[in-house]
Amino acid sequence: MLVGYESNNPLRNSRQHGDFSRELIARIADRHINGYRAMLFTKNVKRAYRTYFSGNSNVSTYVPTGLSRLLPSLWLRFSLNSIIKTEQVKVKLYHGLNSELPYGLDRDIKTVITYYGLSNHNKNSLMDRLFWRTRLHYAFRASNRIIAVDEKARVELLDAGVPEDKIVVIGVEGHPFEVTDQLADAYYEVYRDLVGD
Repeated sequence: MLVGYESNNPLRNSRQHGDFSRELIARIADRHINGYRAMLFTKNVKRAYRTYFSGNSNVSTYVPTGLSRLLPSLWLRFSLNSIIKTEQVKVKLYHGLNSELPYGLDRDIKTVITYYGLSNHNKNSLMDRLFWRTRLHYAFRASNRIIAVDEKARVELLDAGVPEDKIVVIGVEGHPFEVTDQLADAYYEVYRDLVGD
């Protein structure tokens, strides 16, 4: 199973979301070495994280090349579908770790987002909040599953009109950013449920 990840959090973020995302990917890769591979799609990689996954042969990174490097945010939002479908990549499932999905992914590519709750997605300016909310609601509609990190996040999703059968709560109540083996296995089971082995 090849899982593509939106990887700005694990490869660029030194805060809670970044730590959670890095640890989650590493735990899944360590625990499910047979048949699991992770492809991390990101605009660029912070120097501090360039070697973070280097010891794991199941994890590889994909950054924009050529002219795409000039507008990496657009590349991440709009160009991934053509890359994901290529013979070299063939991603079966795409996971938006920052609650977002690229636009225009084919329907045969299953999608998952992790939703941390509105309190964990505070944006500074009005424009940031507007753009983020638009992308978030697109991800709510387009995703096959939404992983809520706690019960509060699940209630927010229901209030936003997300069907209950699309939501899975996976997290340690009161400690939504704690990654355990059981949590990593639960994420992996969501992947298997959508695409099989």
